[in-house]
Parts: sequence; structure tokens; C-alpha cells
Amino acid sequence: MIVFITVRLVLPSQFVVAVLRGAGSPALLLALCCLVWWSLARIQRTHAQQSSPVIGALVIFTAMILASFYVGMARPISGEEVSVSTLTLISIAGWFGAMLLAHDGIPNAERLLDLLHYLATLGGLLALFGLFQFVTGQYWVDQISIPGLEAHQAVFSATLREGFTRPAGTSVHPIEFGAVMTMLLPLALARGVGQLPIAGAGRLSLLARWWPALAMGLAIVLSLSRSAVIGLAVGAIALALTWTPRQRIAAIGGLTGLLAVVFLAVPGVAGSILGLFSAIGQGDSSVTSRVESYAIADAYISQAPLFGRGIGTFLPRYRIFDNEYLLLLVEIGFLGVIALLILIATSLWSAARVYLRSNDARLRGAAAAVAASTGSGAVSLALFDGFSFPMVPGLWFLMMGLCGATYRLWQVAEHRYVDRTDA
Repeated sequence: MIVFITVRLVLPSQFVVAVLRGAGSPALLLALCCLVWWSLARIQRTHAQQSSPVIGALVIFTAMILASFYVGMARPISGEEVSVSTLTLISIAGWFGAMLLAHDGIPNAERLLDLLHYLATLGGLLALFGLFQFVTGQYWVDQISIPGLEAHQAVFSATLREGFTRPAGTSVHPIEFGAVMTMLLPLALARGVGQLPIAGAGRLSLLARWWPALAMGLAIVLSLSRSAVIGLAVGAIALALTWTPRQRIAAIGGLTGLLAVVFLAVPGVAGSILGLFSAIGQGDSSVTSRVESYAIADAYISQAPLFGRGIGTFLPRYRIFDNEYLLLLVEIGFLGVIALLILIATSLWSAARVYLRSNDARLRGAAAAVAASTGSGAVSLALFDGFSFPMVPGLWFLMMGLCGATYRLWQVAEHRYVDRTDA
């Protein structure tokens, strides 16, 4: 799991194994290995294992994906759509593999906290790299050469907005970078306020606990992405609901200080961020395109409302909706989207139940953090076509798997307590 997370976040997303092309992303290959590993473990186990409702919801969503794939292959379809649809199905299998291994492969609360701290730290380092890109005006990843790998996707040249270079980290686009940061930020915030206990935390300075959150918050602001700012607000507010008044005051003070530093150090950023939202309803081309997409999508949805036209068959050259849920309505229909919403709701419910019912402060903090991350990702998908990017879906499904993991570990602890009481 650590290897998959490292490769997914650190290795530039455009690199693939040359002979495998689109299916040769190292992160995807590792995710498929996760699926194989999980499957073999399930087959070979000799005793019942505690699970969570998340697995049941995932089974339903998987059935809808397969039904959509069958419907797509059963109609007249071009060779290009067949190829992309098949590759999409393989990618989804990888996303599910990472999710399932995260759900069942974490043995105890200590290992769960270790994983969350690793994600927060790696996110902080990725944010620092994004800030380096912002300062230097270059992406740098386009200058990397890795033996055995080739660039399958073109790396965007430095993307400008309002004269500023937008950081992209190791992702293929600043929008994806912002979405990744907003999903990892709740973990860093939970680390900072003490919801995720750190071994030897008494020896850590305030900066040592908070630097990942500060770096990610700064990177999100400087990404100048409307979807990232909204995702930040959703994740931070959701997590803040679980904080004490003292923790909220500390976080608000830190956020205020961070924004003050950014606005003073980088003149013009404040106006650029405000402009992202003040332009809504005033002819903003991005908003106009999204509104026009509904009528276009409706024409396709009406042709196959239940199962859609087939997963992965609506190619980007047909139309970019900038709304993953709208794209999924076209591809997997209402039944598929409802199944996805059930999966999201079940993941959030499982984590919320742990937070409300568990007596283990470690599990409660972990549940709050991964639920906020999952919710932030779910909202972000309504603002861009997230599944079309390589990094976002794998991380998001991983977070839902971690929601289920907190529930499973809570149930294991509850049963052990009951067994000791009965004895």
C-alpha cells in the first residue's frame, strides 16, 4: 500500500511503461497488484473477517459498471470507443484494488495512523514542490527522463492565470493538483490539531506538526482553481465540526495568518481569487460552458437513461462537461450514478458512525479525517471531470476504503471487548 501511494503521488503521472502505453502506468499496475493480492487473501483465508457496509455498496457499484460495459459493447460502437472503454474498465479495477486493500489490509489502529501520517507528509512534500513550480515558473517534470518509461501524455507548459504560474506538482494539470491537495489537507489538519496522535508528539514543535497543512493550504490558494478553493472549504468545514472550540480558534488563526502572508508576499493573488467567484454569472467562459453542457448531456442521457451508453465511451473530443457526475450519467446512467452516490453515502456513514460511537480516540480522529477527505473529493467531482485524470480517482477511492477500514477496526475492537466481557 505504501509503495502504491508513493508511486501514485511522487512519480509524474504522464509516465507509462513504453510497451503497455495507456495501460502501463506504474501506479495502475501496482493498483492491479493490490486487487490480485486482496483477492488471493480472500480466497486463502481460513476464518471469517470483520467487514463494513462499504464493501456491499462497492459490490452494487461494480455490478452497475459491468452492466454499463455490457450495454456499451452490445450496441454499434467504434473501435476507438471499445479501446477507451476497456482501458477505463481496467483503470476502475485498479482503483477498486487500492480501495479494497486499504479496507481489509490494515491490521490495527496504529498502522492506520501511520498510513494517514504518511499521506499527510507526502502531501506536504508534493505541495512544496508545487510551490517551487510557482516560484520558478517551470514545471520541471517535463525535464525528467526515467529508463523504461515514456511520457504518454504531454506535460502542460507552465499554465498561467492572471499572470501567475499555476502549480501542478506531479499531476498532469493544475486542476487535478488542487483536487489532490484538498483531499490530503484534512489529514494534515487533523495531524496539526492533534486528532491523529503522533508518537513522540511532545517533542515535536508547532511547525513540525503543522507544516504539511500550511504547505498544502498555500499550494491550494496559489493553484488559483475555483474547484480547489471550494474543496478546501468543504473539507476544512467538515473536519472543523469535529474540533473543540480551542482547536477551531487555533485553525482559524493559522488560516488567517497564512492568507495574510500570501496576499502580502504575492500582490494580486487576492484579487485573482476573488475574481474566480465574482465572475460567476458575468459571462465567465468556464461557467457558461458548464451550463451549456447540461442540454448536451440531456440529449445523450435520454437515449440510455438507465445504464448509459457504456463506461468510458463518451470521448473527450465529443465534449468536456467539467462535471464528473454529468459525464457518468451519460456513460453509466441513472442506476450507475445512484450506485456511486450510495457508495459515497455509505463510506461517509461508516466513518461518521465510528466517530460518534467509538471509544478509541485514534479511530475517532482517523474517521473524521478520512470522511472529510472523502467529502471534499465528492464535491470536487461536480466541478471537473475527475475520473479523466490519473491521480484523483485512485486517491479518492483509497479514502473511501479507509472510511471502511475505520469501521472494520472499530467492529473488531467492539467484538474483542464483548468477548472479554462474556468471558
